[in-house]
Amino acid sequence: MDYSKVLVEVDEVLKYLSKSDLAKIPDDVKSEIRKNKNRHYKWEYDKTKSLKEQNLSREAIILLEYLNMEYLLTNEQKELMQQIHEFNSKKHGDKK
Repeated sequence: MDYSKVLVEVDEVLKYLSKSDLAKIPDDVKSEIRKNKNRHYKWEYDKTKSLKEQNLSREAIILLEYLNMEYLLTNEQKELMQQIHEFNSKKHGDKK
């Protein structure tokens, strides 16, 4: 998928963050997302669906996960996510 289209999806999801969470993401990051998004691609967040049901592109999910890990989670939450990631990596590595 075109990266500029991914940014449209990400920007739309960010509109639905709480003001306190949105404020945690640096202004320059938000500005770059808005500046580089595709002006012709339309994607709308459906308020009647959960985030999981939004039909986001895989790339948008990855970018949102990065923003979450980098700016929104507490250190304790980040540590827990890292442990889960390591566990899953080992689990999938053992299957090979």
